[in-house]
This record gives sequence, structure tokens and C-alpha cells, in this order.
Amino acid sequence: MPEQVRPFYAGSAGPMALRWFVVLEALCVVAYIALTMMGLAWLALVVLVAPFHVLGGLALARSTRAVLLAFFLLLPLAGAGLLPYAYDRNVLLPGSIVLLCFLVFPRYLATDECTAASLRRSEWLPLAGLAVWTLVSSANAVTQGWGWKFLRVMTIVTIEVVVLTYFLATLLRSLRDVRTLLYATLGASALVAVCTPFFPAGSGVPGPLGGKMVVTPFGDINLNTIGYMVGPLAAIALGMFAASGKGTSRFYLGTVAFICASMLVFTKSRGAWLGFGCAFLFVLARTRSPALLLSAAGVGLVTLASDLSRRLLVARAVATTLYDPALLGRFQVWDFAWRIGKDNWLLGVGIENFRYVKHFYRFPLPMSSAIQFNAHNIYLEVFADLGVVGVLLLLWLLAGSFSRSLRVSGHADAKDLGVGLSAGIVAYAAHGLFDCIFFQPGVFALLGVLIGLSVSVARLTRNAAMPSTPECSRRDGV
Repeated sequence: MPEQVRPFYAGSAGPMALRWFVVLEALCVVAYIALTMMGLAWLALVVLVAPFHVLGGLALARSTRAVLLAFFLLLPLAGAGLLPYAYDRNVLLPGSIVLLCFLVFPRYLATDECTAASLRRSEWLPLAGLAVWTLVSSANAVTQGWGWKFLRVMTIVTIEVVVLTYFLATLLRSLRDVRTLLYATLGASALVAVCTPFFPAGSGVPGPLGGKMVVTPFGDINLNTIGYMVGPLAAIALGMFAASGKGTSRFYLGTVAFICASMLVFTKSRGAWLGFGCAFLFVLARTRSPALLLSAAGVGLVTLASDLSRRLLVARAVATTLYDPALLGRFQVWDFAWRIGKDNWLLGVGIENFRYVKHFYRFPLPMSSAIQFNAHNIYLEVFADLGVVGVLLLLWLLAGSFSRSLRVSGHADAKDLGVGLSAGIVAYAAHGLFDCIFFQPGVFALLGVLIGLSVSVARLTRNAAMPSTPECSRRDGV
């Protein structure tokens, strides 16, 4: 490679480097065998693949675009439980951020990356406010005696999502880059949608027409979680399809939207149905697409004509179990979230800490079986966790992102991105009325992706002639 674009880690990769790598991997194999004999299977696997992961990270660290492309490809798999949760939480998200930090601060490293673009105050202020208020709220929770391990974990994850959102808002250099990332993650979401029906049902969690849990290669996962990951991505594909012209990209987007929307029926997730339905109506109203109108009529006729579809919808509307509370069951959880939010209206009880603190308010189920229950509503959850300031910041981020994307949809060069991101935000926000899955880092990061890309597209459309150095064009151009 030319000398002026050599990454900071580049050196002579001759036989000596290969020899050291083989020695390191041999040591890892020995450690793998020892840890397996000690019963530490997951740690053994991490040790075994660590050198390869480091090698992959070094390869990605040539440009921000490579890091982001890898992250977007893995994001749907992480949100749907197709990656180990420990990897999702401790490697994928923080590792991508660390690599981006290496590339964004060339003053301290011998890289040739571009620096981050500047944002308007209305774009960075709610992000900074959310990060600061999360730290303040968590510190207050610890002083109140409400600190536990998951509070610390979610505080770190929240800060990571805020940093990721900032990078997505500032590092992309063209609308084509945004499309490339979205096409990549939409393709991965279609892969998730195709694989999900083949997972065996989880044991011990009954439900109408099949349970709500499936067994992935890395553990049981609730279908609501998969629906919350795939639903907004299906809405993005639908919006971009309706706003795109003819061509292979439109065929690709339509195929992804159809596959992902079909999988949502399998999830039996009422929140995902609501979110995608609201997004569908938004796209229909925004684009006035005859193809979408005919599709909606066809789906409606099939649903009315199919006895299975009618039974599925009715069964899911009234179903309730310990692990899958219906609307009446959610009312009780919402009532506790509202009461805790009112009692701690300023600072809250700490991010995702409602699930723990509600037992101090005499929640009617024992902690051992109900610690998994959060507020099942992102707005009430954030109100209880971060107080009124936190929920106002969340609403600011959602409303600001939606309004930016809606304005961008009137721009000829970015209409597909504007409609798609607006639809994704509608789906995420509407699903949030019935579920809150911030505890799954991939699903939480998807919120940061929607917000960050909406800011990025708005920035790029208002600065269409943004200057860049030759190094940036050569290394980050698509």
C-alpha cells in the first residue's frame, strides 16, 4: 500500500510475524484445553478465537467505513441472539467504538483518517444530555442502595450507544456510504428472518400456536426481541423500496421487506405488528404508492380468508402468561413504573433499574421470578429510570430524528433514505409502547443507528459539497 495511507499498526508482515502468530495460537489452544477441563467452556472459546478476532480487528482498522460496515453486518445477528450475548455486549459494541476512536483521533496515532464533522447544537445536545443524565441517575441509585450489577452494565452500554450514535452522525462522508451500510444491515436482517423459523421452540414457555421462546445456537431468546430487531429494519426496507426508482436496488429492497415482514407474523409479537403497521401506514401516506396499497389489500384479504391467520391474531390479542403478559398484565407493570417514576421524578432509579427497584415497592411476584420484568414500555421505563429529564431527552431524540428524516425525504437525492429512516423510527417508537428491550445491546444500538443516520443524512444533504482530503476520498469512499 502507499506509504501515506499505511495504518498505524502496519509493519513488515514476513515469516517472523507468522511464526509469532502460530506460537500465540498454540498457547491459546493449550489454554483452551485447560479451561475446558475446568468447566469454563465459554471462556475457553473466547481464548481460542481471540488471536483471530484481534487479527480481524487490525484488518478492519484501515478505515472507519470498514469498521462500520462490519458492525452493520453483525448488528441484526446480535439483536436476534445469533451471536453470544457476552460477545455482543463486551466485544462487538465496545470493540467497534475503540477502533473508531483510533481512527478519529489521528493527532495521537499515525493514521490518515478524517476527523468528525461538526453538528448543530440541537443534534449533539440531547445526546450529551442523555449520557450525563444516565451517569447522574446511576450514581444516585447507588447512593440510595439500589445499585446492582446490571445497573453498572446498562450504564456502560448506554454510554456506548451514545458514542456510537455520535460517530454515525459525524463520520459518514456521502449518501452512498449511508446506503451501503443500510443495504448491508438489511441483507443481514433478511438472513435472520430466514433462519428464525427453523429454530426449535424453547421449553417451559407455552403460548398460543407455539411458544414465545426459540433456542438459538447461543441460548433461548424471546421472539419479541427478534421482532423488535427485524421490525424497524423491515420498515426501513419498505420505505426505501417505496421511494426508490426502478432497478436492482428496488428489487433487493422489496425482497428484504417481504421476507422480514413475513417473519414478523411468525414472531407473534403484538408490538412488532403494531410498529410495522404504523410504519406501513406512514409510508403509504408519504409516498402514495399504488403498489403498497394493492399489497395492503392483498394481505387483508388473505388474513380474512385464512382461518389460521384469524386464530393467530385473536389468540395473540388475548394471550397472557408469566413470561408474556398481555395488555392487562402490562397495565400492572405500567402502574408500578408510573408510581416509581413519580416518586423519583427528577433523577429516576438508574437505567434499566426499574426491574430491581420495583420489588422495594411490593411488586406482587417474588424477585426470583420477576426480576426479568422491566416496564414493557420504553417511555415509562425511561421515566422510571431517568426521571422526567430522561424521558424528555428521549422524546427530543426521537422527534428530532423523525423530523430530520421527514425533511430529507423531500430532497431528490435522499428521498429513499428519508422515507426509510422515518419509517424505521416510527416502527421503533410504536413498538416501544408495548416492549422495552434496551437490555439486548443490539436492539438498543439499533435506536442509536436510527438517530445517528438521520442526523448524518440531514448533515450531508445540507452540506452537499462537503470538502474532503484526498486521503479521505481514497480510504473512505465507496
